[in-house]
Amino acid sequence: MNRKKRGSVVERQIVSLLRDRGFAVLRAPASGSKRKDSIPDIVAMKSGYILIIEVKSRKGGKVYISRDQAEGILDFTRKSGGELFIAVKMPRVLRFVPFTKLRKTESGNYVIDEDILS
Repeated sequence: MNRKKRGSVVERQIVSLLRDRGFAVLRAPASGSKRKDSIPDIVAMKSGYILIIEVKSRKGGKVYISRDQAEGILDFTRKSGGELFIAVKMPRVLRFVPFTKLRKTESGNYVIDEDILS
């Protein structure tokens, strides 16, 4: 399965998981599109609580998010009043990492270190 298709499968699994828990869920599959603004993969709402979720699928190792993508999604999160999580799917495990746990690199990108994922 190619990387893009694997990401879509994971997004649909998360949508199903959240719907089963009573959330109203929107999936915005914009990965690889020509959009200039960054929108999150999933927005979920329940009783006034808003989850903003960006999905990353990896076989292992660190997870990186570009400064531009992070800034766009953070802007969306601020405007929505939601809470931003990065959902990281690795073989046999799915982790939801609060954006506040990400480390900013010297170049301004963001990284989730392996110790956070283990």
